[in-house]
Amino acid sequence: IMDFVAKSVGANALESVKNQFATATTSAPAKQDQIDWTNFNFPPCIHLVHFSIAELQGKHKRFVLNLYIAFLIIVGVLLLNILSTIVQVASKDSPSIEILYAFLNFIIFFPASMVNLYLGYSSACRRPSEDCTMLWYRICQAILCILWLVFSFIYAGCFDGWMRISILKDRDGGAPKFCIFLTVLEAVGYSASCIIGAYSGIRVSYFASEDLESKFPAPPRPQITGIPYSLY
Repeated sequence: IMDFVAKSVGANALESVKNQFATATTSAPAKQDQIDWTNFNFPPCIHLVHFSIAELQGKHKRFVLNLYIAFLIIVGVLLLNILSTIVQVASKDSPSIEILYAFLNFIIFFPASMVNLYLGYSSACRRPSEDCTMLWYRICQAILCILWLVFSFIYAGCFDGWMRISILKDRDGGAPKFCIFLTVLEAVGYSASCIIGAYSGIRVSYFASEDLESKFPAPPRPQITGIPYSLY
């Protein structure tokens, strides 16, 4: 039964990822003012919020697609870190407690990355009810970029950054090539997410400033009786 449930959940998650990429390349996306925020479809199997790349157009779609790719990279890195930590513990290169740390990292950073993705998506859609969404997105993205940058270099606990490669090469008898390969994948994943996140955090300001006036026109200035408009 457990195997059937695991396969069903995995299949649904994979199908959701495929659907997001498929809708991202559709030729006739919906208009951004027609987004159905009550259609909760993300994350897969949980459905807490609404997320659909197909409902965006042009630079907004490219922006959210970059965020989605960075999100998938981080999820892959977190899962890879669990595998890498298990391999290290099995080969007696790391204490067994680091397996717990790897799972805790997934529990912490998977929701954080998902929140960052949704904040970026909401910022691109310019939801009128969320005036502070873009500010929160910038703060969240900046924090995650700093963390991804640090994680891509350090070798501490279950984090396997670029520094670990030199340590593995200097080890007596050499290190298994599989361990080096996993370490390189983790470091590259964190580095790529940091670069994409930093680019997205800067890029969000460009289309926000362009769309702000058209979507949220400034309120009319107060009229004071007897005073010409040009004097106040």
